[in-house]
Amino acid sequence: MVRPQILAGELGSIVIDVLPSGRYRARASTRDDSGRLHRIGVTARTEDEARAEVYRQARAMATGGAGALSPSSTIADAIELWLSQVLTRAKAGSLSYSTYESYETTARVIIVPRCGGVRLEHLTVGRCDRILQRILEEETISKARRARAVLSLVCGYAVRDDALVQNPVRDVQRLPMSPRKESALTPAQITAIRGRMQVWRATRDDGPRPNYRALIDGMDIMIGTSLRVGECIGLRRCDVDMTTLPPTLIVSGTIVSTKAQGTHRKNSPKRSRQRRSIALPSMAAAAVRRRLALAEADPEAFLFPTKTGRSLSVSNYERLLRAFVEDERTELVKLDIDVDEYTTHIYRRTAATLIERAAGITLASRLLGHANEQTTRNSYVVTADMVDPVTAEILDEVLGE
Repeated sequence: MVRPQILAGELGSIVIDVLPSGRYRARASTRDDSGRLHRIGVTARTEDEARAEVYRQARAMATGGAGALSPSSTIADAIELWLSQVLTRAKAGSLSYSTYESYETTARVIIVPRCGGVRLEHLTVGRCDRILQRILEEETISKARRARAVLSLVCGYAVRDDALVQNPVRDVQRLPMSPRKESALTPAQITAIRGRMQVWRATRDDGPRPNYRALIDGMDIMIGTSLRVGECIGLRRCDVDMTTLPPTLIVSGTIVSTKAQGTHRKNSPKRSRQRRSIALPSMAAAAVRRRLALAEADPEAFLFPTKTGRSLSVSNYERLLRAFVEDERTELVKLDIDVDEYTTHIYRRTAATLIERAAGITLASRLLGHANEQTTRNSYVVTADMVDPVTAEILDEVLGE
């Protein structure tokens, strides 16, 4: 009698043998969706595990081929394969190299040292939660949150590769948010800071004077437009139009630095949808005019170039600002400025806060390029302590007192 042929997508009989080592070997045949015959052979500690692995491989072949991961694969194995896919996307241009490098660093420095050897079949919700809580206790909130994001992406990849049934990271308890930054500059403080920058190291003879002019112009532009530091130093002559009234600039790119590509201009803002045109207030327009006077005539010339005409890096600009803050710490404290929160980000927060208080959260959110007003409110706008006194008038009228 002729043995019936295995149909496409079906699994034949599973044969189980006990090896001299005591492990179990399972063998079977299956056909994928194209009708091609595959012979599967696996070994495992128990008969049930061997049989389950045969079913898993057959199921994967029926849907386009066997997955590279299995339940017995470790988190480190999954990370290696997942990162190779992320790198492919970066090379194809659908993902930035800086994002890939951020994922790779988080995986290598934070996740693998703590749980790289854990097998996927043992990665329960409870275990994921304990791993993340330990990172939270031993590291910082931001590192724990990055670890959670990357581990969730890795588990999502394992689910798609049929090595996990579901993503266990999705059900872990929520991690706390990093403490919110509360500092914003007042107009009086901005004027005073500009004065301190103008005389910074003017009388010292221990080397060439730092580029204080770039600090002042960058501050005026960032406060006047809410640009991020990378977007500010990535401005080119062709990005500004000083012939309109008021003058305008287009936020069309940002400066990024990666190991693979070095320091370069990415031709889109942090988010591509944040490309926008911004009218310049007087102080920002004056700063742009000063930068144009120093820039080369080429339309692609940077307004904040290095001596060789290339783009200034974000790290170098921030290093310059840290040097100023450290030298002027005493004077800044006298101005009631929180020097521990004085980074380039305080300029963006200041712009958002001033606009929100004068014209509302909607306009502030549009200026910052946010799609969600709640993002602006949660991370950028400093809430005023004093509630509008009109509430007292309203209650007096309603209560009749």
